[in-house]
Parts: sequence; C-alpha cells; structure tokens
Amino acid sequence: MQTRRPALFGNDEGFLTAQFVVAVAFSLLLLVLIANVIIVQYARGVVRSAAEEGAQAGSRLTATSAECIARADEVLDGLLGGAMGDGVSASCTVGPTEVAATVTYTFEPWLPLIPAWTGSQTSFAVKEALP
Repeated sequence: MQTRRPALFGNDEGFLTAQFVVAVAFSLLLLVLIANVIIVQYARGVVRSAAEEGAQAGSRLTATSAECIARADEVLDGLLGGAMGDGVSASCTVGPTEVAATVTYTFEPWLPLIPAWTGSQTSFAVKEALP
C-alpha cells in the first residue's frame, strides 16, 4: 500500500533546501559582521585606555615623551596584540604645563567589502609643578 504525499509539497522537492542554505549563509555573514563590530569596540576602548595611561605617565615632573609613549605602548601590547595591534601607534607631546598623548588606529575589517575603521584618541594631563 502506498502512502500519498500531501499536496502541500507538490513537485518542488529540494527547493526548500536551497532556501535554507542561503538563509544560513546570510545568518552567518551577519554574525561575522556583528562579531567584528564588537571586537572593534573593544579595541577602541583599549586605544582610549592607552592614551589615558600615556598622558598620566607623561605628567610626572621629570617624565619625557619617551616615557609617555612607552607606557601607551605597554598598554597596547598587553591588551591588543596580534594583527589588530599592528595598525596602532602612539605619540606624545610633553609641554611645560600639559601632556597630550595621541593614539591613532586603523582596524582592518574581517570581510573585504567593509571599509576599515580609522581614528585617533587624544588624552590630556596637567604636568606636575614644582612644590
């Protein structure tokens, strides 16, 4: 005895599979994009912390711009290594009353059609004075 298929399926066997594969592919693509945005937001937080730490290190009375840059690089190396850390650089300007630490970044996207994230973060600190 043969069982009869409901008319719901018709003659389009396998068509639902192609739709499912395309839907899963788009879902995974969206997941990669969301993960990339989350990682870039983390990296921007690291850049902000590195600029603040560099400015704070450069604000000591005897500090030089080399010490400011060294502290910013230390934070960057500790929290943002690998390929993302390659596009980040720090610079400092130590004046008589103020220190400015600037960290510039370029984060390459994981997918080729998305533009790179670029920017900079500058933090300022007041230089210590003689008592």
